[in-house]
Amino acid sequence: MIRSLLAAAAALLLASPALAAPTMPLPGQSNGAEDTVRAEGGWRSADLVAPAGKSDRIYGPAGADLTLIVWLDPECPYCKLFGNTGERLVDSANGRLNLVVRLLPLPFHGEPAMAASVAALCVADQAGAEGFYRFLDAYLAMTATNGRGIPARMGGGADPILGLAVASGASDTEAMRACRRSADTLRRVSAETAAGEAAGVGGTPSVAIRNNRSGESLMADGAIPEEDIRAAVNWLAARPASSAAPAKQL
Repeated sequence: MIRSLLAAAAALLLASPALAAPTMPLPGQSNGAEDTVRAEGGWRSADLVAPAGKSDRIYGPAGADLTLIVWLDPECPYCKLFGNTGERLVDSANGRLNLVVRLLPLPFHGEPAMAASVAALCVADQAGAEGFYRFLDAYLAMTATNGRGIPARMGGGADPILGLAVASGASDTEAMRACRRSADTLRRVSAETAAGEAAGVGGTPSVAIRNNRSGESLMADGAIPEEDIRAAVNWLAARPASSAAPAKQL
């Protein structure tokens, strides 16, 4: 059963459509609006984005010069579209970029969004960052989104989330059940949500890139195409540490 869950998730990931969107304006570029500082649809500065910390699950080299931070809701259809874009970017960055995914389940996606978020943290408690990303990738590939969870046709028995957790490395099922019921786990998810809102996240997915040398950060909303994120990473990486600008709408 566990093998079939992972196989189904892998098949869905491979079948996911390529992201396609017009190139987003970088700082100093126009997106067609008269005022490029206030123009919508580009990257904006994000001084309130917290750097990667002990509570984060880091994918890639911990000491990377840049961090890609993604806020997602496991039941968000655009998060499903975004998929494992962040991991692909890290894998091709030659050690200069890492990834942090922070959870932000939206209230209108109901209990399934919170249940999957709680389970992701519980998997991380047992299986570390590797298990956390394996679980989220599989869940996003399988969910019907918008609060509908994993369809019965995908299998997994009466508790498909537990099946995915075990397949992702959380082998202690009793500890998983206890963690998923714990008020402390719910508090941890709520804290990530509150921190995202404080950082200026307006929905999911939202993407930030932080230059860990200068502290300068950029943010944009939506399922940003891989090539647009790569362009912003390259722009931010080329900025000298002394060139960090005060907060503005970019």
